[in-house]
Amino acid sequence: MKSLGLLLALLALPIATAPASAQALADQMTCDQAVAYYEKHGVIYVLANGKFAVPLRVGVPVSQAKTLQCQDRGTTPRPYTVATKDAWRCTIAVSC
Repeated sequence: MKSLGLLLALLALPIATAPASAQALADQMTCDQAVAYYEKHGVIYVLANGKFAVPLRVGVPVSQAKTLQCQDRGTTPRPYTVATKDAWRCTIAVSC
């Protein structure tokens, strides 16, 4: 059973470190495109070390911000931003 977990982890490794060219990157999209992409897929990719596409899954899409309940956690909703080709800070999601 332990070897199965190791095998699955090894199989997932190439996906987690996929070359940037294999993903739709936030910095290659306009802000509107990035918002729509995150809305549709629940994930967006950004570059790490200028080489690897890293998936980001944070909070809820901005269109669902009113559904986010943070009061029970003692926090207030805050925007999550990514850099796009037309905006340094493009809000794609809201998180607690």
